[in-house]
Amino acid sequence: MSLRARIALILAAVVVGYALVDQALQHTLVLPRFAQLELDSARAEIERVRAALLDEVERVDDHARRMASSDELCRFVESAEQSVPASFVESNLGLGSFRSAGLNLIYVVARDGAVRFGDFRELSDGSKLRWRDVEMQRFAASHSLLVKPRRSAEGAELTPLNVQGLVLTDVGPMATSSRPILASDGLGAWYGTLVVGRLLSGDVVERVARQTKTRVSLWSLESEEIPAEDRAQLDAVTSSSEPAVVERSDEWLAAYTTLNDARDIPALLVRADVPRPISRSGAEAARYAFISTATSGFLLLLVLLYVLRRSVIDPITLLTRHAVEIGASDDYSRRLNVQRDDELGALAREFDGMLEKLERSHAAMVRAARDAGMSEIATGILHNIGNVLNSVNVSANLLTARVHESKLAKLEKLRELVESKGERLGEFISADPKGKHVAPFLGEVTRALRTEHDERAKELQSLSEGIEHMRALVAAQQELAGTTEVREAIDLRAQLALAADIAARAVGPNAARVEFDVAEVGRPRLDRHKLVQIVVNLVKNASESIAEHGGGGGIRVRAALAGDVLRIEVRDEGVGIAAENLTRVFHHGFTTKRGGHGFGLHSSANAAVEMGGRLSAQSEGPGRGATFVLELPLERRAQAA
Repeated sequence: MSLRARIALILAAVVVGYALVDQALQHTLVLPRFAQLELDSARAEIERVRAALLDEVERVDDHARRMASSDELCRFVESAEQSVPASFVESNLGLGSFRSAGLNLIYVVARDGAVRFGDFRELSDGSKLRWRDVEMQRFAASHSLLVKPRRSAEGAELTPLNVQGLVLTDVGPMATSSRPILASDGLGAWYGTLVVGRLLSGDVVERVARQTKTRVSLWSLESEEIPAEDRAQLDAVTSSSEPAVVERSDEWLAAYTTLNDARDIPALLVRADVPRPISRSGAEAARYAFISTATSGFLLLLVLLYVLRRSVIDPITLLTRHAVEIGASDDYSRRLNVQRDDELGALAREFDGMLEKLERSHAAMVRAARDAGMSEIATGILHNIGNVLNSVNVSANLLTARVHESKLAKLEKLRELVESKGERLGEFISADPKGKHVAPFLGEVTRALRTEHDERAKELQSLSEGIEHMRALVAAQQELAGTTEVREAIDLRAQLALAADIAARAVGPNAARVEFDVAEVGRPRLDRHKLVQIVVNLVKNASESIAEHGGGGGIRVRAALAGDVLRIEVRDEGVGIAAENLTRVFHHGFTTKRGGHGFGLHSSANAAVEMGGRLSAQSEGPGRGATFVLELPLERRAQAA
């Protein structure tokens, strides 16, 4: 991709990113504030509706207060006859009185509970309504609609307090008020209870809706007619004193609250449908802001591209083309000769000056690179020889110890004993109690010498393999001019075991246990010395990692085929590797071990590449162990054979 296209993409990405960030900020900071304002508005609306509905109770109570302080009503209650005086009933308790006051229920009850007058009507057609709680001739003194007698601390009778609130009737919720019937001057004893009520009918709810300019719906909490979507909000509404607000659509919010009855128990569910002009305004503002930002950004992008092309991109293109031509021709004599006074002019002049120095430094750089490469190879070879020397040293020490602990001295004593008996040897062996031990002792010494012989042979084999491995490493050091590889059919399990044994001897007493899981892979053709070199380093590092982690862990070496690739895994339970170091561990000189030098894994990775494969590291992090994976391609003809 050209620099021009890249800069255009970067500027476009910046503009688009800025627009998206601005839009995201609008949605995360601005629009939520609009939404919060809308929620607060919805809560205020439902509170207004609630207050308006409670005002109905106050209006009913106001009617009750005026009616209860009537001398004629007092005389009516005192009258023993239910229907006299008829003129009072006609003028004050007739259907016209119900309608003028907007009341559906009027009951006049004497102090003894006797009903002097009671009626419950539908105002539209004057029909009688039924409510079993008031369809009686006498109320019990404990009836919830009656005022209750009360006395002072000295025992003097006091005027009862009025009772007002909502009640649920058989035909719907009703605002009620019960007041003691008193003389107009408010003096003297009370005569009974006046109970009045107004059904919260559709007309009342419509009036509240017009008053609050909000659609209002209400249901009894025990009603089966509550819609399912509203019933789902019952728990949220009844469990909190705060109104609940639910989004119904992009146009409406549903705000819910409850109204308590006269016993201060939630009785009615109230819903107000609140429009959402605030959200619409916020969304439009955010949309306009996004369009404005995108338009401004696009214009800015065009201006910046024009300026950058004239001032930067075209001169850099010229400089780049010149550098490419020099790189293709190796002609260091060519010059730009750019005449500019700005930074790009200074860059061109410095470029011309660098060309003069480049030719002189090129040869020196080649020599230095070759010397550095030879030094790196020599360091890696010496590191690997050091690992093998530890194994060779252990084998040599074991052979020395076996020689000093040999059973040969006991055999010499037996020889002296046999020679001392001379011709009496047979009699000594058959008759002498000591002679009877000669044969068992000879067998014991023979078995001990056989064990010594086997152990020495094993150590000599290990010593021989170590020396052979060092010889191969030294030979690799002598082949710096090129990379050679000797492939041979090997016993993979045996070579892995040899590498683990060399590594264990190199680590010493702190070596961790090694478990092998080697699948049947036949006899793959590989450079066995490089394979052993890599596995020795991996197992040795794994063992040291486990020791650094506190010990107790193990190493698992697994080998299997994955198609035409041999996959060898060395997994440990050591200190693990940080994510940022999973590739750095193969860099020359990089190490996290105390006293480490960073040569082993680097030389192992190089050896894997020389074999046509790769070495990689995996770890879930510090303290969680690590897995090194060696992948080596196999020769198809070898597999076919």
